[in-house]
Amino acid sequence: MTNTVTLSEATGFARAETCARPLISIVVPVFNEQDNIDKTYAELKRVAAGLDDYRFEFLFTDNYSTDLTFAKLSQIAAHDPEVRVVRFARNFGFQKSVLTGYRLARGAAAIQIDADLQDPPSMFGPFLKKWRDGYDVVVGVRRNRKESLLLRRGRRAYYRLLRRLDGPHLILDAGDFRLIDRSVIERLRPIHEPHMYLRGLISSLARRQIGIPFDRSERLHNESKFKFRSLLRLAMDGILAHSSLPLRISFYIGMFIALAAVLLATFYLVLHLVSAEATPRGFTTTQILILFGIGLNSLFLGVLGIYVGRIYDQVRMRPPTIIADLVNFDRPIEKIEKDLLRWSDQQT
Repeated sequence: MTNTVTLSEATGFARAETCARPLISIVVPVFNEQDNIDKTYAELKRVAAGLDDYRFEFLFTDNYSTDLTFAKLSQIAAHDPEVRVVRFARNFGFQKSVLTGYRLARGAAAIQIDADLQDPPSMFGPFLKKWRDGYDVVVGVRRNRKESLLLRRGRRAYYRLLRRLDGPHLILDAGDFRLIDRSVIERLRPIHEPHMYLRGLISSLARRQIGIPFDRSERLHNESKFKFRSLLRLAMDGILAHSSLPLRISFYIGMFIALAAVLLATFYLVLHLVSAEATPRGFTTTQILILFGIGLNSLFLGVLGIYVGRIYDQVRMRPPTIIADLVNFDRPIEKIEKDLLRWSDQQT
């Protein structure tokens, strides 16, 4: 007796296999990575092929590269339907590029990894195991980094400062290499923050998160896109997005200067009563105090201006990114951007 399988049965088997093998989205932000694309794609596919319990899609978000990055990605996507490519109309910054990638991910979970492979794709397996254990955010904790001692110490101090400001939910020495569950992605969709610090935001949205230590490799091709100025801007975004510390510092300094001025005035008054001749003559002290006060006022107004500017950007509700090209998407740009705007509008 021969066994025959009908079309409906085969379809049922395929559906059962799909349900048993959840889709995982690999989100890769790129900018001028033409020397890394081929190697990155090959390594991601190699690691994914060894994880038989999952299906994968590879979502590349091109932040308006000026080299052959988009052309290479388009060639790869033409031969691999698992690869999807989004190209923005201009450079919107790393944070917004990653956020758009998360919002467009179709998987039950998404893993963000840089195209330079300094974060090893071999960590996908441990990430997914923790996800299966019930963690909705799994973070890669950088144990060792191949960079200068000064920069390592600066990062270490900053992460600890930010944790004291925002709370214990921030995992120390964690970067952007992480897995997030679909539930966290759904919480990210309606959030509209023009100057977000995505690492802290995701940690604040997690119900259960865990960190896994790993050693970060050295970059093999090109230079890092995060120069010292970019790192400072990212650090400032983290503080301003998760704390009102600069405003509190301004208040405390103002109180200290006001108290010092009262003490100085009292000292001069007592000195004048004791000996009128001992009172300093001239305008030197007065001018110094006036200039110092003007400088402090300018500093505090600048701090207030930063927060007011961020509020202004927030209320304008501009789209975080503008998409110029799509590859291997089943819907046109207009419908996808409309959905992105609708998710943002849900907050209001």
